[in-house]
Amino acid sequence: MNPSLIMSFVVTMMITALLIPVVIRLGKSLGIVAHKNKRTVHKIEVPRIGGYAIYISSLMGAVIFLKTDPQINAILIAGFFVFFIGLYDDVHDLSPKTKLIVELVAALIVIGYGDIYLKGFDFMPSNWPPIIPAIITVLWIVGITNAINLIDGLDGLSSGISIIVLFTISMTSLTSGRTDIASLSLVLAGAIMGFLFYNFHPAKVFLGDCGALYIGFMISVISLLGFGYNVSTFFTLGAPIVVLMVPIMDTLIAIIRRKVHHKKFSEADRAHLHHNLMFKLKLGHRKSVIVLYGITFLFSLTSYVYLYDSILGTIMFIILMLFFELFVELTGMVSRKYKPLLTIVNIFIHSDHLPKIKILERYRNKRTKKRVIIDRFIILGCLLLVIGFSGTYMHLNQEKPVIKEKQTTPYIKTASNELLDEIYTRLDKAYQNRQLNEECQLVASYFAVDYFTLKDKEENQIGGLDYIYPDLQSAFSSFALKSFYVNKEEYPELEVEDYEIISFSPSKVVIEGLENNEYYNVLISLRYKQKVESLPNSANIVLVLNNDRFYVVGVDNA
Repeated sequence: MNPSLIMSFVVTMMITALLIPVVIRLGKSLGIVAHKNKRTVHKIEVPRIGGYAIYISSLMGAVIFLKTDPQINAILIAGFFVFFIGLYDDVHDLSPKTKLIVELVAALIVIGYGDIYLKGFDFMPSNWPPIIPAIITVLWIVGITNAINLIDGLDGLSSGISIIVLFTISMTSLTSGRTDIASLSLVLAGAIMGFLFYNFHPAKVFLGDCGALYIGFMISVISLLGFGYNVSTFFTLGAPIVVLMVPIMDTLIAIIRRKVHHKKFSEADRAHLHHNLMFKLKLGHRKSVIVLYGITFLFSLTSYVYLYDSILGTIMFIILMLFFELFVELTGMVSRKYKPLLTIVNIFIHSDHLPKIKILERYRNKRTKKRVIIDRFIILGCLLLVIGFSGTYMHLNQEKPVIKEKQTTPYIKTASNELLDEIYTRLDKAYQNRQLNEECQLVASYFAVDYFTLKDKEENQIGGLDYIYPDLQSAFSSFALKSFYVNKEEYPELEVEDYEIISFSPSKVVIEGLENNEYYNVLISLRYKQKVESLPNSANIVLVLNNDRFYVVGVDNA
């Protein structure tokens, strides 16, 4: 892992840890504390503005470790609104409607200014405005923002779960070379870790709404960045849902439970996941929190495994969801009568301690011994038919595989070495699967590696020239020979050994004749095989999408 990523985590962790004692004293002196009531589990009054330290620390980390672009600016601006309304609520107690309005505004800032929303809706015409993705994105941001707030019921619970989620997003981002997303995730994770030292049971400080809402909002937006560019539709929406399954399911079950019992959604209760572990299963405070850490880790691991093996990841997810459903039914989280899975299981085991289907029970009591034998043969026959049809279907699919018509890639190999070959293979795959964001970054990467490699270049040969927009190739070639390529005599064996994507965002650059096209900035850092001085080790590549492919139209630090 890049040392700067590790430092982003460590530095923000230390800043928060140093700020928390100050925040604790401030909270006590101003009377901003969590008071005891019938649904709380703490026995003393605890300051509830720990989120203030997390916000300041993550903001300082962003200034130190992140490079600003429209997406980062949008996230920080919107995050400020969410944090501020949470802080105001901690002091003065706002209505849920007021907080919801601010959350909606923050979501719209992220979508409108940062151009951050769920991707992967390929069924929609390309010229349509992204209305459906934008609506789903707003629901996602508002939902996750409040889900993290709802699970903030035990010492260290929401903060620990958030750290696990953020680490998962950072690891997945690094898999696709997105160090910018990984850095943003670890900046926030480090800030929360510094807080967790004081928040784990027995807590000396609470997040408060300023912390819980801010963390939930940031996670919801970072998850869109961290998964929205990836290899399948699952990772557009499915992976964030899997990683955040604990707060999502707890929130959904709370909505259903309160609806069933004719209560308002804003009316709090003690029937959340953590309450059931603590009181019904009698695990106690710390063990309940650790169990939920473990469940979150397993769901996070499932989403990460899916990236490499979709079948194994799917199997893991189904198994986890079955156990989750059993827990919900056994603890009566929805209601005492909600036991569909246990009822189905009892069809086969005939237990008097589990719910039964009345019609089936009446039939069983009336049937003869001969009928019992006939029923068993019918069930066995049905199972054999299912197995037979499944086997036949798999066999036929193996004999007659579906052949997808391969699109001819518009990109060509302009040079060849181990790194360029690897990038080109990924680029071709991204083009075939129509992963536009991935394709854009790989075009920029291939161009940068080829352009900044002087080894084996003939006289007046410019690397990556075929990736430049055709109308600009002549001018760019002349520019390159007078700028970077003047170093060819001094560094004839110069070769790019590795690279990293630092940031990827929409660009405001527009060239004549392509005013209505989409433009992107890709900031790339480079590492050479030999030590060099005064040569660029990073480049900002500007690309345009035109005629179903990306072209380079600008290079900074060349």
